[in-house]
Amino acid sequence: MEKQANNLVNFTLLKTYITQLLFITFLISSLNITAQSSASESAKTYTIGDITVTGNTSFSSQTVITYSGLRKGQEITIPSSSGSKIGEAIKKLWNSNLFSSIEIYISSIEGTTANLEIQLTDLPELKEVKIEGVKKSKFDDIIKDNKLQPGTKVTENLITTTKNYLENSYKKKGFLNAKVIITPSEIKDSIKKSRVNMKLNIDKGNKIKIKKIIFSGSEKLSQKKLRKAMKNTKKKNPIRILKRSKYIEADYKEDLASIIDKYKENGYRDARIISDSIIKNNDNTISLNIKVEEGEKYSYGKISFIGNTVYTDKQLSGLLRIYPGDTYNGVELEKRIADDSKPDAADLTNLYQNSGYLFSTITPVETSAEGNVIDMEIRITEGKPAYFNKISVTGN
Repeated sequence: MEKQANNLVNFTLLKTYITQLLFITFLISSLNITAQSSASESAKTYTIGDITVTGNTSFSSQTVITYSGLRKGQEITIPSSSGSKIGEAIKKLWNSNLFSSIEIYISSIEGTTANLEIQLTDLPELKEVKIEGVKKSKFDDIIKDNKLQPGTKVTENLITTTKNYLENSYKKKGFLNAKVIITPSEIKDSIKKSRVNMKLNIDKGNKIKIKKIIFSGSEKLSQKKLRKAMKNTKKKNPIRILKRSKYIEADYKEDLASIIDKYKENGYRDARIISDSIIKNNDNTISLNIKVEEGEKYSYGKISFIGNTVYTDKQLSGLLRIYPGDTYNGVELEKRIADDSKPDAADLTNLYQNSGYLFSTITPVETSAEGNVIDMEIRITEGKPAYFNKISVTGN
């Protein structure tokens, strides 16, 4: 009985809460509807009368008015919304990238006629660029690459992108501490146009040397072997003369690929670099941390040739020179199929093309990797041989 009484009390309380919640929801909805109705009722439609253009601008009033899309006799709603004719006019003027400030006012209202005022401030034009910190021979390239020719409209975006472009360009060349300070200065003269000079102070700093190259996750190949695979990125070594220890981003990215190639040459076809990071040291050097995942070691199993009629399996196998039981070497396989580094290499692609099969394709396909043994099909589409149609000799 007591349990039933408690359930009745809980039900009564729940019913009360629901009633209160419904009332609050209704009240909020009513307020929103009232606010919308009030805003709608307060908005009025006017006809545009005169349009005047004021402010610091070198453009004619007619040009500004035409570009804005506003015209005398056009109907507008006041107060206006972002999608109204006035809102669209402001958007058009902003998108021209010619002004730093745009405002449209109602200067006066006469009955149902509203007179408008468009107040503008032109973006300043660039007059001269002064560059400090680099050789004069670099000036033209800097101006051209960053579009800093005289007459260019100077915006915050132009200043920011120029600064970022220059700093990143020098960092890619090994100047990791490069800093660029850009200072625009207003020109005050008899010309009414808003103009500025721009000063670029470039401090490249020194190229940063590599103190350490540290690998984590490398168990199958030694760190020494991996560092040796990096042909262009070397750590500091007083004995080394030919190879510098300076960090160059493009060389470093190329050497990361060389690390993976070194693993592939030793049978680790699934090796990958999980992450790499640069740590700045207190002695103005950096350390490179490279984390690798080596994977399992593979060997070759059965190798079959598919689609060949011009050459026998034995002839192709003799040129491929890869046999069951050999350690998997992805780099070597690619070169035996088509060695892009040597136009006259003894590879399968040249074998066919030198015999007139210019449109032949050769594709190695792994058919099985069970037990870390890779069975492979060398799929060949020979195509038809190509012949000379006509040979013309000129200039003799």
